Amino acid sequence: MSEEFLSQTAFPGARILVADDEPGIRRTLLDLFKRVGFRPTEATSGTEALQKIRSEPFDLVLLDLNMPGMSGTAVLAEARPYAPDTVFIILTGYATLDSAIVALRHWAYDYLFKPSSLREILRVVENGLAARRQRALPSDPVALLERALATLKSAPAEPATPAESPLPLNTAERFLQAPGITVDLQKGLAMVAGNAVTLTPTELKILAYLMRRPGQVVSLCELGAHLQGVEVTLYEARDLVRAPLHRLRHKIEVDPDRPHFIHTVRGRGYVFEVR
Repeated sequence: MSEEFLSQTAFPGARILVADDEPGIRRTLLDLFKRVGFRPTEATSGTEALQKIRSEPFDLVLLDLNMPGMSGTAVLAEARPYAPDTVFIILTGYATLDSAIVALRHWAYDYLFKPSSLREILRVVENGLAARRQRALPSDPVALLERALATLKSAPAEPATPAESPLPLNTAERFLQAPGITVDLQKGLAMVAGNAVTLTPTELKILAYLMRRPGQVVSLCELGAHLQGVEVTLYEARDLVRAPLHRLRHKIEVDPDRPHFIHTVRGRGYVFEVR
């Protein structure tokens, strides 16, 4: 990772609390945040994190869910009256995604898996700080323009994808769940048996469309029209759907030849049904 990447932030001086009981993670994140221009502080437990949140203001808190004593979820519940404007980002292992979803429903901004790349951590932190700034923007149009220009000047040249928007989906709209699988539409991830699988936009659209219609047979032409945005012929639909559906099955099914989630109904189409 280049020094140029590590030196860029749109929010220099932002106060960030890293609450995690693992010393290695704290050291790595503290060093990263100092190098990009933040002002980081650490807490080694949930109890210490809550004490610091009560006594001093933070722009953002990275909070581990599984800490001895007071859990991250408990800290989140207790901290709200003291930090109504602070952005909370949850650090979680794959096996605790359900807890992360609960935290998101109780006003956490986002979650990060452990381990995550430094680039991903910074992306989520920058988005959280951007969302906080947007909430606090004044109504004066001149001030709005000045802040927008300042953000554009300091932002990386690489354009953001929809999943990198500072404003996340509503939690109820963000996740699709069925027995054995959870899909995060914002991150483009499917969680199957405790493993995170990254989906392409097309794979995600196919899976989400089928999951929203459990037990309903969806024709090849209907799936193709959903992907293309217009009606398509059967031959066009085959070209659009077959390859990404094949890849999707190999990502989420233990045995793609004997699928557990997405089933072929011969001569009719496909159905999402947990068997």
